[in-house]
Amino acid sequence: MEYYKAESRRANPMVKLLHRLVSRKKGSVLIMSVFVIALVSALVIGILQINMSEIRLTQHRIYASQTLALAEAGLNAALAKIRWDPAWADGFQDEVLAGEEKFGGGEYDVDVNSNNLTISAAVASWQGYTATIEAQITVSDGNSPHVIRIDNIKMNEYSN
Repeated sequence: MEYYKAESRRANPMVKLLHRLVSRKKGSVLIMSVFVIALVSALVIGILQINMSEIRLTQHRIYASQTLALAEAGLNAALAKIRWDPAWADGFQDEVLAGEEKFGGGEYDVDVNSNNLTISAAVASWQGYTATIEAQITVSDGNSPHVIRIDNIKMNEYSN
């Protein structure tokens, strides 16, 4: 039986090669394992950094959208006042919406220029983002509520 095992090992070159690799290079498995673990770790760290960048970009987009929504709310508030009183030109200073947490907790300022019927709403959110909307309007004649047409509207790029 012993003869058969020795003979089969000599007869099959793959078995002989595997036997030599396993018996001579036991330390290489440890080195390869450390290398594979280092490679996988570097890959995971890279993916995590990409995910963190995506999260920051998404957060920026959310805050900027909230700020723009607050500027639109300021414009809509001014349009509602003018709809009932076309001569209204007081504007708003540091106006905060009820339920401000839904809009990022910011304030809007609204200026109304009654000479050329321009409404400008500016916002600074608590996160430091700003947005401005400016609209030129036409108010219908007749009784209240008046019909308001927005002839031109400009929105700035919100910034941080």
